[in-house]
Amino acid sequence: MSDLASRTRYGNNWLSWLSRNQGLLFLAPALALYAVFVLYPGVFIFYASMLEWDGVNPGVFVGFENFTRLFVDDRSFHLALRNSLYWTLLTIFPQMFLGFIIAYILTSGIPFEKIFRAIFYIPAIISPIVIGIIWQRIYNPFGGLISDIGFATGLKFLAVPFLADPDIAIFSVIVVNIWEWTGFSMLLYIAGLQSIPDDIRDATKVAGATTWQAIRFVFWPMMRHVHLTLILLGVIGTLQTFPLIFIMTGGGPNHATEMLPNYIFQQAFQLQSTGYASAISVTLLVIALGLCFFQVRVLGARFALTN
Repeated sequence: MSDLASRTRYGNNWLSWLSRNQGLLFLAPALALYAVFVLYPGVFIFYASMLEWDGVNPGVFVGFENFTRLFVDDRSFHLALRNSLYWTLLTIFPQMFLGFIIAYILTSGIPFEKIFRAIFYIPAIISPIVIGIIWQRIYNPFGGLISDIGFATGLKFLAVPFLADPDIAIFSVIVVNIWEWTGFSMLLYIAGLQSIPDDIRDATKVAGATTWQAIRFVFWPMMRHVHLTLILLGVIGTLQTFPLIFIMTGGGPNHATEMLPNYIFQQAFQLQSTGYASAISVTLLVIALGLCFFQVRVLGARFALTN
């Protein structure tokens, strides 16, 4: 009887605990997936970064040697960091400015504005693989669209090898990225502009503000939440850039367009240096977390205080 009583008491205690913590039952599947697909891979990648490993045979523990080589001796990694900086500064802000201008025009009551919105947004929904192939043909110095225009108009400088010249290759790909994602920025700005009350628009007209004054002192500052969202998404997108570079240049010429995801792919799957690729992955993760933390704590906190 005492055994039965203890089991009954244990069962009642278990049911009582479940009734008080029902939320854990709903969180358990998500926590399990997070542990399997995020937490475990993250820990394993950090461990693998300490190995000299080809991904197949047993690895040899080398400590922080991969990181020392990465930051001290690896010119390609330094070029990838430089290109990531170029990509961040030269894509996020031009996309924001162009997206805002287009959004402002397409919310001012012009004819067929919905059709124009769809046209500008189309590049954002096309596969980056397709976009890379198309622009590769456009940039072709032998029969490409830009070179043909250059020869037809006498502007011979348009016939340069945009993707084969190490000095301009990264900027040529950046132009394509701006073209691809400006429509996405436009869409967010349209949503932001449409959320502005009509009273504010009427007040700017009553005050006699010009279009430029209304944009500079009223509409642009009121889009702060959109600005911050686009900056955060742009930074994350920069650190994830892979297919466009892979299709258009493969990271060349001579690593001139190398980005960190492309370099990780090359080291892991082409050179079979999985341990070294893991070290690059850990570095990329630290950079991403640091930038996102800065965004949320500095810019995000300031935004929260001003609103």
